[in-house]
Amino acid sequence: MDYVLKEMKLNKYSFRKYEKKDFEYLYQTKKDCFKWYVEKLYGEWNDKFQIEFFRDYINKELNNINVIIYQNREIGIFTNKINENNKSVIELFYIDKKFQRRGIGKEILEEQLEKDRENGRDTILQVFKENPARFLYEKVGFEVYDETKSHYKMIRKLSNDI
Repeated sequence: MDYVLKEMKLNKYSFRKYEKKDFEYLYQTKKDCFKWYVEKLYGEWNDKFQIEFFRDYINKELNNINVIIYQNREIGIFTNKINENNKSVIELFYIDKKFQRRGIGKEILEEQLEKDRENGRDTILQVFKENPARFLYEKVGFEVYDETKSHYKMIRKLSNDI
């Protein structure tokens, strides 16, 4: 008897809204994930500046911030909003290095892309040029549409305009 194995979804992660108690962990995780890129591009990581920058971002985007929960613990952040052009924008998305390469990020992306497809929206994001996450984004259908000195701007298109 032949069995066909279906791709198994993790469905072990969930989201919850940001709470003040999350700040320190999310900041340290962001630092662990992005310090190398920031230092390579802009010079030494400045904790005082980065903490203030992160705090300002959280205050501005509070309603769009989702804390990623996996195995009953916080492991990262996923922010998404709809911009003035009705595009879905993934702004800040990172997972604790201890939990990367388990398919969690891919599953989150695929579910967001399905939601955006159902709503008829293109999805955009940007990624540091040297960040290997770019390959995950390409794997789920994103293409580079523009670039800066430091980032690729990527889109998963449903329509013909950018």
